[in-house]
Amino acid sequence: MPSYTAPDYVLKRPRTRIVCTLGPATASDEMIDDLIQAGMSVARLNLSHGSPEDHTEAIARVRERSERAGVAVAVLADLPGPKHRLGSAPDADSGAEIVLEVGQRYMLRDGNGTSTNEVGYVHPPGFVSSTPAGADVLIADGAIRLSVKQARQNEIECEVTVGGPIQSDKAVSAPGHASRISYLTEETGEALAMAASQHVDYVGISYIRSAADVRLVRDFFAARDFHPELIAKIELAESMDNLNAIIDASDGVMVARGDLGVELPIALVPGSQKTIIRRANEVGKVVITATQMLESMINAPTPTRAEVTDVANAILDGTDAIMLSAETSVGQYPAVATAVMAEVALEAEKTLNRREIADRRRTGIQGLDSAIADAAVSTAVSVDAKVILAFTESGSTAGRVAGFRPGVPIIVITPDSAVGRGLALRWGVMVITAPRPRSIDEMFRQGSQIALDSGLVKEKERAVAVIGVPIGVHGSTNLLRVIDLPEPNLES
Repeated sequence: MPSYTAPDYVLKRPRTRIVCTLGPATASDEMIDDLIQAGMSVARLNLSHGSPEDHTEAIARVRERSERAGVAVAVLADLPGPKHRLGSAPDADSGAEIVLEVGQRYMLRDGNGTSTNEVGYVHPPGFVSSTPAGADVLIADGAIRLSVKQARQNEIECEVTVGGPIQSDKAVSAPGHASRISYLTEETGEALAMAASQHVDYVGISYIRSAADVRLVRDFFAARDFHPELIAKIELAESMDNLNAIIDASDGVMVARGDLGVELPIALVPGSQKTIIRRANEVGKVVITATQMLESMINAPTPTRAEVTDVANAILDGTDAIMLSAETSVGQYPAVATAVMAEVALEAEKTLNRREIADRRRTGIQGLDSAIADAAVSTAVSVDAKVILAFTESGSTAGRVAGFRPGVPIIVITPDSAVGRGLALRWGVMVITAPRPRSIDEMFRQGSQIALDSGLVKEKERAVAVIGVPIGVHGSTNLLRVIDLPEPNLES
């Protein structure tokens, strides 16, 4: 039987997963290598920026470098979503730049015309008709703020409350008044098609309003025989109102604090973060905490104390993954920021209340599969096992075990490398790709060797194994066994 080992730096990673957004600062083989070694488990592409050619090249680079490193790194493609944007506007270099002044009146109309000093055009159509008098309008995520004084059939008259330059294609929103346009805008449809053509592992659904948006995206992919994990980004007041249904319809959620802090009063963001994480923990769905986690490291080699505390608190709240955005896409210190995340996560995990998170999961436990996963974690404590071995065809077994936050590493053994990438957001998981065994006895021998090869456990120590039988059937977790290492070869 061949030897199965993982790089030493993988064994030393935190159990909390790290998502790194790619961009100009990380567009090289060397930078991807550095991010992987620093702790990146998932590479995120923001499809609202950059060209399809740029994204295709980045995906190919991540897959080639992760395969070379022998580490499962997933790709998360983030959709633009049904967002309204300004039409074109003169740029600063033209000498005709539009700068709004506090107190001036400014009209907004549906359409894709060229903005002037008096009128801004918003596309796709529908923003004007859904924004009433009294609403606040945010441009460029609040860099410019308007107050709607009069709403007419084809335009709204606003007063500028925070001024600044008008720029092309900046986002336009009215907090508390979610867009009513179809989720499948032309821009989002193109991004969905690109994600399907590249067979990304995760798709981030931006500006989601209800579970219906999740189902629409899932149906789009299903029609193309493509089934990625769908991560619902919670960033609208309406998505908080529909939180339970959205989580139930998705494969995971993201606490997207940037837009959430624009759509909600900013003082409500910390409590919303805790609510989202707690609910995801209860039903065993992965949850990512994102935005401005180490924002100062865009330009500085060290973070602020407040940022470090924020990262640690997200982990203590129960998040599965933490995300870097501009820090790794355009920042000066991408690998350093990733390494700082890993260091903070390792320290925070020492005081993580794993029992509390496991108890949350037990409140939402359903079926034999989850009961076996819970028992595996409890048994590992009872018999002083050093690892949990999760044999999986679809990834569901490992995901269930991770939801109970075991105190020992979870070694996932799967015959499909794509399944390994699909587990890249799961807390505490280390993936080994190995051939599908022909029998349960061979499976236990294979798991025994993989556990010993990892260096996480020694001979005469114990591992707990969870498996679905019969072998090769997806989605079932129905067998638990304690293995005294090494497993004897009874066929020899």
